Order: sequence, then C-alpha cells, then structure tokens
Amino acid sequence: MFLSHFSTGTDIKSADGMPLFYADISLFTRNKPDLSLHASASNQAQIVAVSNSLQLSSDYKLGLGDPGNMSSVQWEDMTKENIHNSRYRFEMAVPNERIQLAGARRSFVWKRTRSIGVGGSATSKWTTQNYKLVDERSGQVLAVFSGTRKPGKCGTIQIRVEYGEECDRMVLISCLSLYEKARRRNHLGAAGGGGGG
Repeated sequence: MFLSHFSTGTDIKSADGMPLFYADISLFTRNKPDLSLHASASNQAQIVAVSNSLQLSSDYKLGLGDPGNMSSVQWEDMTKENIHNSRYRFEMAVPNERIQLAGARRSFVWKRTRSIGVGGSATSKWTTQNYKLVDERSGQVLAVFSGTRKPGKCGTIQIRVEYGEECDRMVLISCLSLYEKARRRNHLGAAGGGGGG
C-alpha cells in the first residue's frame, strides 16, 4: 500500500492505485481522535480505527471501530518500550484458522529497521522512518513500512500475513501513529533549528 501525506490527512492506496483508506489528522480539535482511519478515500466515510497519543507520555490508545459508537470500539494500548522511540508494543486478538487458538491474544512490536524494506529491498538511508512489525513470541516479520523523503509521500507499507481486516487496520493505525508523531517531532526540530543571526 502506498501512503501519500497532506496537511490534514493521508491517502492510502493499493499497489495498483485503488483508494483503500483515508487517515484524518486532527491537531487541535477537542474531543476528536488524533488520527481517524476511514474506510474509503474520504474523511466522510465510516471510521474503522482511531489513535490518540496520551498526554505527557509517548504511549498511544488505539481503537478498532467508530468512536461514534463507543461500546463497539475495541481499545488497545501501544507502549514505548525504550527511550529511543525505536520499539513500540501492542497486543490484540488474532482470529485466524492457522493459529491453534482462534482469537488468541498476540503481542506485536514495531521496531526501527535498516535491514529490511518493502518487497525485501533495502531501506532508504535518507530516512529514519523505516519500521518492521514482528511477532514478539516468534520473531516473524508481519509487516514492513519503508519511509520516503519524496514531497507529498509518506512511504509504502506491506502486510505480509493474512490475519483478517481488523488486524490489517490495527497495523495501519499503529504505523500511522508512529509516522505522524515522528513527522511532527522532525517538523518541530526543523523549526527550532531555524533562525539565527
């Protein structure tokens, strides 16, 4: 999937250019998630996942479902596992017939990577926003995000397993959360580094 960034959101398209999702970014709107993943290429489409960055913390609250119906949202925590912002962990139930216990909870970790990119290619050395999602127990790589510095582009994400729609949405909303926080941090760093005289 290809991710293109705009000031208020991110378009997510398939490899052949078909619109799949739209991620709405909210910076200062009260009572609105930081990120809302919509099930089409518009912010008017149904919300299928949300993310909130927790105050005074580097952790996140991720939700599968539409917060318009709070009782139907499945909430999970994504926590920073080290001080370098390079490891983030979350859990969720994974319904898949190839897993012995259907609906068993699994632990997943997003890690920064320089060794593996989408399609097995090398990652770009010009960006630090390259991640791999691994199964904490087995070490299997489940998804890869390769960032890019091309204007208007975020990068490409490849989901390598078939754990169902909910898992795909959790992979997307968790990866977008990390990307957006890093993007804001880099933007603030660049703004703070300007000026002089």
